[in-house]
Amino acid sequence: MDQNACKSSNGSSKNLSEEVIADHAWRQLNHIWTEEEIEKQMATKDTKHEPVTQSDKIMKSIMQVMYHSFNAITGYRQENPTAKSIEWRLIVLESFAGVPGFLAAAFRHFYSLRALERDHGSIYTFLEEAENERMHLLVCLKMFEANPVTRALVIAAQVSMTPFLMMTYAISPPSMHRFVGYLEETAVETYSNIIHHCETEGTHLHREWSHLQAPDIAKSYWALDENASWVTCLKHILADEAHHRDVNHTFAGLPENAENPFIKDHMEDFDRAVMRKSEGMRSSIPSGTGL
Repeated sequence: MDQNACKSSNGSSKNLSEEVIADHAWRQLNHIWTEEEIEKQMATKDTKHEPVTQSDKIMKSIMQVMYHSFNAITGYRQENPTAKSIEWRLIVLESFAGVPGFLAAAFRHFYSLRALERDHGSIYTFLEEAENERMHLLVCLKMFEANPVTRALVIAAQVSMTPFLMMTYAISPPSMHRFVGYLEETAVETYSNIIHHCETEGTHLHREWSHLQAPDIAKSYWALDENASWVTCLKHILADEAHHRDVNHTFAGLPENAENPFIKDHMEDFDRAVMRKSEGMRSSIPSGTGL
């Protein structure tokens, strides 16, 4: 490619809107949830994995300590939580939740290169998870500001927990996946509680959040209706978190070098994305053009 073409390409990319970039049909594809699927995911809010091995019990204990400490720091309570306590909780939670998937993908990527062996498709699943969690964070940042205390907590969580996750994955990949599975269980529980209060009249969240519209990047990312609400957006995030919970608990129990059981799901998501793009292109063609 010549220099002028490079300049033209770089210049045009700067003009792309956030909403266009949020459409993942051209990169890691997220699942576009139907209303029926969301209802099914929401119904699994009480689904918990019971620790079996000693490693499971250790990961569960660490997660419980972190969960209760996080509640104390953010001032979160399950009964009628305030919007403020939820805002910085979600920012910190989603900023941390995007770390494990990327680490898992990196470890498996380097192992595949080092061992001269294929990965059996797992790298893609973990990268999609990391990107999905990062999109959750970006969506939340469209709804509320991150103050200096929140930013400090984000940095502290990343600096303190990343080495722990790296060490855990280096020693025992299933243990890290089990830990993430427990983390996602708490995320599903948190989002379920938030949605419940958003839909319950007289609560803090109903008063402050029930009337809000979903941000544009969320509408693009999950292919939401133009008039989609913030609560609808939260339901899609919950569905994603429930899926990550199941994915990580599944990988925690898979034998070494097993095939990725979620590959077909990615293929189906790709096929659906292509169909949506095709339908969108056909609808944009003026009638009577003969095309």
